[in-house]
Amino acid sequence: MKKALIATLAALCVAAAAYGDLGTVVGSYPIPGGGQAGLGIGTYLYVGNYSSSRVTVANPLTGSVVASFANAGGGSTRGLAYAAPGYLWQCKAYAVPYLLYRTNAANGSIYASYSTPTNYSHGCAPLATGDGGAGTTAIFVSDYSADRIYVYNATTGSLTSSFSVASTCMMYDIAYDWRNQIIWGGMNGAVIHGVTTTGSLVTSFSGPWSGAYGIAYSGEYLYIAYINGNVFRVHCPPNVGVTPSSVGKVKALFR
Repeated sequence: MKKALIATLAALCVAAAAYGDLGTVVGSYPIPGGGQAGLGIGTYLYVGNYSSSRVTVANPLTGSVVASFANAGGGSTRGLAYAAPGYLWQCKAYAVPYLLYRTNAANGSIYASYSTPTNYSHGCAPLATGDGGAGTTAIFVSDYSADRIYVYNATTGSLTSSFSVASTCMMYDIAYDWRNQIIWGGMNGAVIHGVTTTGSLVTSFSGPWSGAYGIAYSGEYLYIAYINGNVFRVHCPPNVGVTPSSVGKVKALFR
C-alpha cells in the first residue's frame, strides 16, 4: 500500500510539472489585422476582428491563417464561441438590434439570431462537456456593464437564466473551462478571473498583457487575444480549485 501511495504521489507531481502553473505562457503569435475581439476554438481557432468585420480562422498552435469570412454583426461583433458539430456563435453589441447569432463555422452564414437584453454583450462561451464545444447545452453571454452573465438554450436560443458576478470580475469575452467548471474572462486590466457557473470567484491570475478582448479554452489551455493582435496560449491545469492541503494529507501517511 505504501508503494502504491508513493507511486500515486509521484504521478501527481509529474502531472503538475507537465501542466505548469496556471497562466504560464507556452506560446504566442500575431493574428493579422489587429482589433481582435472574441475567440472560439474547435479544430481551428476563430478570431474576431471588429475593425475589419471579419473572423480569421487559424491553426491554434501556430497561428497560421487558413481562412477568413465576414462576421455576422459587422463592426459591432464582439464575442465568439465554437460549439460542436460546427456552430460559431457570435455576439453583436453596441448597435441595435442587440443579437446573439448561431452561424456556420465554415463560412459564417447565419442559421438563426436571437435578441439579447443588453448592448454590452461583449463575450460568449459554450456550456460544454468536452473540448471543441462537445456536448454544448447552453451558451453563456457576458454583460460587462451590468456585471451579469446570461444563459441561452443552445437549441432554441431562448434566454433561460442569468447570474451576477462581482464588479471586480467584469469580463469582455469569456471562456468555459469544462474540466474545472469555471468561466474565465478579463477586461482592461491584466488580471484574468475565474468564476463558477453561479458567479462566485474561484481564482485569478495575471495575464501576459492588458485587455483580454478574446478568450477560449481547449486542451487544458486558455487562448487569450489582445487588441494589439497577439494571441497567447497559457496553461490552465484541470485542478485549479485544488489546494496544497490535499498533498499535505498524503504526506501525513508516511509519518
